Amino acid sequence: MTKAYRDIVLGALFLLVVLVFTFFIFIDGPFEPLKQYLGENKIVTGAVFALLVFLATVVAPVAALPLAPAVSVFIGPFATGVISIIAWGLGAVVAFLIARYLGRPVLERFVDLKYIDRFERHIPERDKFVWLILLRVLVPVDIPSYAVGLLSKMRLRVYTLATFIGITPFSFIWAYGGNAFIEKNYGTLLVFSIFGLVVFILTLLLYKNRMKK
Repeated sequence: MTKAYRDIVLGALFLLVVLVFTFFIFIDGPFEPLKQYLGENKIVTGAVFALLVFLATVVAPVAALPLAPAVSVFIGPFATGVISIIAWGLGAVVAFLIARYLGRPVLERFVDLKYIDRFERHIPERDKFVWLILLRVLVPVDIPSYAVGLLSKMRLRVYTLATFIGITPFSFIWAYGGNAFIEKNYGTLLVFSIFGLVVFILTLLLYKNRMKK
């Protein structure tokens, strides 16, 4: 199986999981026992969600945040946001370590290296910490973890701190905004949608301004 074909299959399977998981929230019938189980076993639900986010970050890599709205119905948006940050952050750290210490021969098993090499010209010589925070806000898919680990000399503690700061805003925006959508709380949805759009636009402008320097 070629890498391109594998990525398509993994992406399609993940999208299917998201659609099915979201779909059964809105209907009764055979899914009712599962919905009840997820609601009564919040630790299990949170743990499974964390595992999916972690694996999606390291193995695919794809953005697992679309699962957050559905999960937030069962464990609450705050817990969903916190779990997203922890699982996504740890997955990003593992991806960084794979790239840094195992190199291209192992890395190519996880991601197409042509996507990694494209980042090389974008990694600045200075202010990597701020650059990575901004990039984390703009790019939910975790290609940057591999790119920074392979192509830069950024220290692990600096990378980890920048990563956790950068992924925090949209972890909560997805959790609270998605929960508001599913619960049909459209006022709250509007607030978080506007907030997310403002954060994205401001971050994009800051990123473009720094890249010009």
